[in-house]
Amino acid sequence: MTSVAVTLGGVAFRDFEVPAEIKFGGTQRLAVHQPVGGGRVVDVLGAAAGEITFGGTFSGPDAALRAQALDVALNIGATLPLAWDGFAFSVVITAFTATYQKPWWIPFQITLLSVENLVTAIPSALAQAGLDIASAAGFGGLSGVSLAGVSAGSSAGIAAGQASLAEAVSGAGSVLSAATTLFSGGVGAAQPIGALAALGAASSTLAGAAAAQAYLGRAAANVGLGAL
Repeated sequence: MTSVAVTLGGVAFRDFEVPAEIKFGGTQRLAVHQPVGGGRVVDVLGAAAGEITFGGTFSGPDAALRAQALDVALNIGATLPLAWDGFAFSVVITAFTATYQKPWWIPFQITLLSVENLVTAIPSALAQAGLDIASAAGFGGLSGVSLAGVSAGSSAGIAAGQASLAEAVSGAGSVLSAATTLFSGGVGAAQPIGALAALGAASSTLAGAAAAQAYLGRAAANVGLGAL
């Protein structure tokens, strides 16, 4: 099954695209005073966010489209949500380079400026819901389910998104089940070979939809808390 670990805006990174490492951090701004007579007085002025960098290789039939999406985001200076594991940031792309080798194989490097650390800056359950919806949107895009109209301000919209994702999971499961039967004994070679493409596509859909369901489920719970 396809593993998705990083989302940036509506782009979900999978397989070879998932970076082996992500560099992030920043600096602490200090005003250092050295008064006459010795000693040192340090005024802490606050953290200055640094850059986030990683790289990988876009792969699959939509490799060029997703590389173009990040190139467009770079050119318009869009602020995007970035999420992986327990980390989440609001970022702007400062540098993006891609090497077009084949339509389905495009190595890339990306540098992002952290605008805000969304984990340390979350003030409420509704804010957490908004972050989870942004992550769900990235995973939903991988499964072909658009969550563009879903927001933390609409529990009905979240419910509709959950229904769409459930339908995608069910459909992908049916495709996987049907394709798997073609590998049993008593069939010719042509059908199993043709089923391989269906297996790959359905696995990708199932992985993305299932991950999006998890984020959207937590968003629904937090929206309920925020309404109390």
